[in-house]
Amino acid sequence: MEFNHKKGGMCRRLMPLAFVVGLSACGDNGGSAPAAGGGKSGASSGSAQTGAGAGRLLDGAVEGVAYVAPGGSGTTDENGAFNFNYGDTVEFKLGGLSLGKAKGAAIVTPIELADGSEKRLPNLLVLLQSLDADGDPGNGISIPAAAASALDAALDLEGDPSALAASPALQKARDAAGIAGPARTPEEASAHFLAQAVGWFGTHIWIRQDDTATSVIRFSRDGTGEYLAGDATPDDSCDTNRVCGGSLVSTAGVEYGTLKFTEADTRGFKVAAQLAIDTNRHAGLSHPRPNWRIRSDGEDLIASDIFTVQREREQKSLFGELFHIAGTLEISSEHEEIKTEVKENRYARLENDPKGIVGAWASDPAAIKTPLYVFLPSGKYMLIDPVGDVAAAGRESCGGPGVEFASYTHDAGGALTIRSFTYDTNGCAGFSGKEADAFRLEGDGNTATLVAKDGTSLTLHRVSR
Repeated sequence: MEFNHKKGGMCRRLMPLAFVVGLSACGDNGGSAPAAGGGKSGASSGSAQTGAGAGRLLDGAVEGVAYVAPGGSGTTDENGAFNFNYGDTVEFKLGGLSLGKAKGAAIVTPIELADGSEKRLPNLLVLLQSLDADGDPGNGISIPAAAASALDAALDLEGDPSALAASPALQKARDAAGIAGPARTPEEASAHFLAQAVGWFGTHIWIRQDDTATSVIRFSRDGTGEYLAGDATPDDSCDTNRVCGGSLVSTAGVEYGTLKFTEADTRGFKVAAQLAIDTNRHAGLSHPRPNWRIRSDGEDLIASDIFTVQREREQKSLFGELFHIAGTLEISSEHEEIKTEVKENRYARLENDPKGIVGAWASDPAAIKTPLYVFLPSGKYMLIDPVGDVAAAGRESCGGPGVEFASYTHDAGGALTIRSFTYDTNGCAGFSGKEADAFRLEGDGNTATLVAKDGTSLTLHRVSR
């Protein structure tokens, strides 16, 4: 193992993020894909949460919005914070105007409040940003009480967003609070929302598992869109529609780059990735379909896509289906309605033990392009390595970026054993080329020393929450 992890420059299988929704659309039973996290295998949300919860209303943090829920009511603070009980439906209001209702969650945005209305979403963005006290939503949105009180239910949130921006009702609310400058245009409001949202995904490290594959994604917290993804998954030559050919479509590997949100609708954000490293082919975020969207409620990372509903087979068995196909071919009418459906799949928060080894670790906690060591409660270990073995003077590199996936044991004395590698795509880098000896936690649980049998060591910092 080479501890040379320097920060560099910029239908059965579980498929990684952009593929996983497509996979759920295949199969004879039409059922959905397995739940995120594969039960309790490393995801922290294996069961529904109960009790009191705290959330944030975000288009940037939105202050000054009233909320009402069975568990209580109040007004969002400078962080957009509100309180609820899990299971509550929370209504958000400005004066006499209802902005919408959403299930209580760690993150609520205008996407949830729009409740499927593609007109309501841009109108909410225009409204919230136009009522910001200092006219700069980039530093957070603070809605004065005088502006909220001037609004009533007559304001149309289902019409043309440009009309709302120019409406007397909106200007009246702005004048009541002395808000200077012009109202936000729909284009300005959308650009702000897309730029802000990229940073919301970095609150946790995300994982999805089943019996044959594990995928992990880490996003930066600074809003730059920098991300690292690793996939320990069998080779697959089938695309998202399960059309299979001779070329490899996805494989175990690593992906590093920058993510940008280009559009938002009521299912989430359309993404474009600028890649610096991509060894997992079409897996990860590198090749999303046109209708693929992503969002987060703070507890799960939610991917969805739109698919054509397949006709039911006339025959129950493959043998019978072949004879059926050999019969008279029925041609679909050009007037026949094409039915579609939305398929949704979820990544869950990576489980984290604040006093133990379980969680994610990195030598440079501020960097995304740095090896990420993941220890799961199931006794599985995964390394997502965007660096590999770095060549030095007189020595060539013996391994590039890739992933490792293996089993591990860690005892109370700190002894660490890693064995039985299922995947190893980074050559001599990582633990496949050097035997681990110890993983010693410091008192606060956020720093550890990783020691190899030959005595080399590496200081790691906890990056999972």
